[in-house]
Amino acid sequence: MKRSNWKSKILLLIAVIVGIIAGIAVASYVNEVYHKATGLAFFGTLAVVAGLITVIGVKIFRIGD
Repeated sequence: MKRSNWKSKILLLIAVIVGIIAGIAVASYVNEVYHKATGLAFFGTLAVVAGLITVIGVKIFRIGD
């Protein structure tokens, strides 16, 4: 029987959703302060938050092993 890795897929989906929400919050703040860096703030926050949640879930909580 093939082993299903559904927990890691759900973890990645949750990480991206939380990253998008955090990116929107940071981008709205940066838009008021420095308009030119809004896109960079959004995508940078998305990548960092999603990466951190994924690393914490995989390495510390052993999701996907």
